[in-house]
This record gives sequence, structure tokens and C-alpha cells, in this order.
Amino acid sequence: MYKILIADALPNSVLEQFNAFSDIRVDNKAGISKEDLAEILPQYDGLVVRSRTKVTAEILEHGKKLKVIGRAGAGVDNIDSKEATRLGIIVMNTPGGNTVAAAEHTIAMIMSTMRNIPAAHAAMKDERWDRKKYLGNELFGKTVGIVGLGKIGREVTKRLAAFETKLLGYDPILTQERADRLGIELVSFDELLQRSEIISIHVPKMPETIDMLNAENLKKLRKDAVLVNCARGGIVNEEALFEALNNDQLAAAAIDVFSSEPPTDWRLATHPKVVATPHLGASTEEAQSKVAEQILNQMIEYFRKSVAINAINFISVDEKLQPVIAPYFELATHLGTLFSQIRSGRLQEVALRFYGSVADLPMDPITSNLMAGALKPSATEGEAHNVDFVNMVNSVSIAREKGIEIELTRKENPLNSLTNLLACDFTTDKGVVHLAGTVYANDVYRLVEFNDYTVDADLKESMVIVENKDVPGIIGRVGTLLGESGINISHVSSGRNKVHKKAVNIFNVEGELSSALNDKLRRIDDIDVVLLAEAKAEEV
Repeated sequence: MYKILIADALPNSVLEQFNAFSDIRVDNKAGISKEDLAEILPQYDGLVVRSRTKVTAEILEHGKKLKVIGRAGAGVDNIDSKEATRLGIIVMNTPGGNTVAAAEHTIAMIMSTMRNIPAAHAAMKDERWDRKKYLGNELFGKTVGIVGLGKIGREVTKRLAAFETKLLGYDPILTQERADRLGIELVSFDELLQRSEIISIHVPKMPETIDMLNAENLKKLRKDAVLVNCARGGIVNEEALFEALNNDQLAAAAIDVFSSEPPTDWRLATHPKVVATPHLGASTEEAQSKVAEQILNQMIEYFRKSVAINAINFISVDEKLQPVIAPYFELATHLGTLFSQIRSGRLQEVALRFYGSVADLPMDPITSNLMAGALKPSATEGEAHNVDFVNMVNSVSIAREKGIEIELTRKENPLNSLTNLLACDFTTDKGVVHLAGTVYANDVYRLVEFNDYTVDADLKESMVIVENKDVPGIIGRVGTLLGESGINISHVSSGRNKVHKKAVNIFNVEGELSSALNDKLRRIDDIDVVLLAEAKAEEV
């Protein structure tokens, strides 16, 4: 019998349904303390949490039998997913289960703030009739900026359209075609902040989004702007927002989430210009029942069939195939990560071709690794703030959700003298980036094609990529500049296009690749393009 521990409150009606199964036992310990959780966790195969319980590395040490952690909701920032992965524990969530509830709460917060409903309600309870004091603003015709156009962000835009608002969106991955269908004008983050009368945040909490709305960015807001955060605490810097409200840098804020819950500092929640709720975005009876049923069904599916649905850290590949396919997981990740660092424009299509015997391997998991790298933040195009934790499990579904087309092709004959090759064409709204790579030997991954050039560069090392006129002296001039900048060169690969009298030089290097270095390289005569790509040691 599989035993599942419920650490946070779920509807009893749902839990009773699952206790009826002969092979499943569900123990409801909602509200359990950290100490008691650590004590009894060794007995359980599954753990279900919401946002209250923090599943830290310390807690995971006690999960000796633990196979699955289920988050009854979308965000998994309260679960140490990397440590769970190291321990072989699957982490799964329930994306979409509370989407409608969160979207509706966002609209309610906007309306409450625009029409001063909480303050007017409090006045009525005090038997004060203050009609003139609580003069509000209409939502009709307002410019509303949505930061992050995932499931919840898109649902919010659908509801705002009914108010005949003008919609701006910031989402580096959403395609223009999908934005057009939603009636959204895609803009940069800065432009959204500057133009919007109402700004609503819908991004996950991750290292790149912590303090996304900081003191500097809050200064870019209009004086009459309203800021709404029903996403995650910490995305908006609370101290900076408090000061901005005091200094009249924006008109008001509506906050459902806080960096510490309940807050340890109540100044923001009690500020007269703030409408605050205690993290109620997903708190509807319908949403709670939906995510509870969904997560328990997913866990049972895994226990009974080894099928991991909505897993964020797991992909199933036959054990016997792992040694053969693992190097191509790594190769695909390196190719995708390289693209993410040198891309310009919004990714629209990916064509991945498998040449040689690699074409006999399962394509989907290799593609998932490629896309997990490709969806990383771009240094030139801004952070991918709207994407939840992306890995090889969910990368393809996220890409397709964003309107990115993926085409896979098997080619029996090798493309060139290399017997096994992955060739990728990444199409953006600014052009196509072509990359091809191969596995030379154990842990040796090479870039063998870059756009129109044949090259041979180490994919595991940082790169300085220079495209230039095919004239003598470029390698020497670049090498001198890199040396003066404290950059060590480990390998140089050159490719030539004699027809167009162009060349590319790829320097594998060690050292810090800065924007200042980029600027210096661009000033060298006859150099047309400079691209910097740092080696990424962390796992996707």
C-alpha cells in the first residue's frame, strides 16, 4: 500500500474519495509543524503540500521512502526541486488548476482599487457617508500592462478585454501571432512600465524575478499608475514600493502576496494607498477541489503506472537506453543554451534534424533538452520572466503554449563526414540561427556548423564569436584585445564563406565576458558581428 501525507489543507470531501482505494492510504495532517513532518515523513511514499509547507533539503533528508512530492497548485518555489532531483524524488504540480480563481481575484483587486471599495466599505461600517471622498476611476479605456502571459496572465487579458481596455504585454517568449490573437501589443518591460496606467504581475518567483519591480523600475511608472501583484511575494520589492507610495511615484497598489506570509512588516499591507488580501488568489472552493483531485490523481498514476504527469524534474527513458542517449541530452542542452545567449528577436520556430545513428534514438527527450536550453534567459533580449521552472520535462509544452512551432526530422544519411549530428534551425522574427553539433567522445561536445560556416568549437567552454570581412589579421587583433582584457584563449576555430567574402572566428575562452569587452570588439575594423556566450555549468 502506498501512503500519502497531506501537509496542508485540502478539502475533506476530496480526501475521502481517495481513501476508498485499497492500494492507497491518505493521511490528513494539515498544518503539521516542521518538526513533526520531519519525524513522520520516513513512513510515506508521497507528500502533498500547498504554499505553507517548506520542503527544504533538511526536510527531504527524512524522506527515505519518498517517491513523489505533489504541489496542489502551480508554484513550486517552496520545494527544493534540485535536492529532490538529486535524491530521485519526483516533483509535480497542477498547472492550470487554479488559473480561473487567480485571474478573477486579479480583476477583483483591480476593481477594488480603482473604485476605493475597501475604504468605502470600512467607512460605511463606521456609519460614515463619504461619497465625495471615495471618487474612483473607470477601467474603461485604460492602458493595462500584463507582465507575464502564461496561463493566468492570458486569462486576465481575456477578462480585461470585456472592459475595453488597451492591453500591453511583456513576455519575451510569446509569439507575435499569439499576442495578436489575444489583442495584446507586445512591448519591452521598460515601455510597459512607462505607458501603463495599471500594471499586473503574473510571473513565477525565481532568481531572475526576485525584486523585478525594484526602486529603479518603480521610478519609471506613471504618477497615476496602479500596481497589482497577485503572483508571488518578493517579485515586487516591498520596501521600495512602500517608499514609492509615500513619495507619490504611483497612485496605488493592490497586493495579495508578500515576501513573508504572514508579513513580519505590516507597513505595506496597512498603507492607505494599498488594497491588501492574505494570499487569496487560489482560495476558492472550486479551485481547491480541482487542484486536490488533480494532484492526488497524478500521484496515483505514477504509483500504479510509473507515469509522471506535470513532473517538473523528471523524464522517463528506458534504463538500458540511458548510457546511449545521455550524451545527446547533453549535446542538445549545449546547443539550446548557446542559442539562448546569442539570439535576437522572439523565437517562433525550431527545426531539429537527427543525422546518422542518433536518428534511431527517441527524438522527444532530446528535443526536450534542446528546448530547455533554448528557453533560458537571453542576455540581449531580456529575462524570460514569464516562464515557470523549465527543464527537459516541461520545455516542449511551454514552447508550444507560447506558439513556438517545433519540427523534428530523421535523416538516415550523415550530413557530412560526421556519423552522428544534431542540426538545429532556430527561427526568430529577426532571422534564422543555424547550429549543428556532435559528440566526439566521452564528454566532448563540438559545434561543427554555425550559420553558413563549418567550424569546430568546444560547446562546453565560453565563446567569443566574431563574424567579419574575410581579410587578414582579424584573429591577431581579437587575440590581442582578449589578452589585454585578461581573457585566456584555449582554442580558435575559423570558417570562411568565399562567395560572400565573409568569415567567422570562434574563440573558446576562459574569463569574464562583459558588455565592455563586447563594445571593444565591435570597434575593431572589419568586424560586423560580435556574440558572447558564457559556459553554463548549472543544470537545465
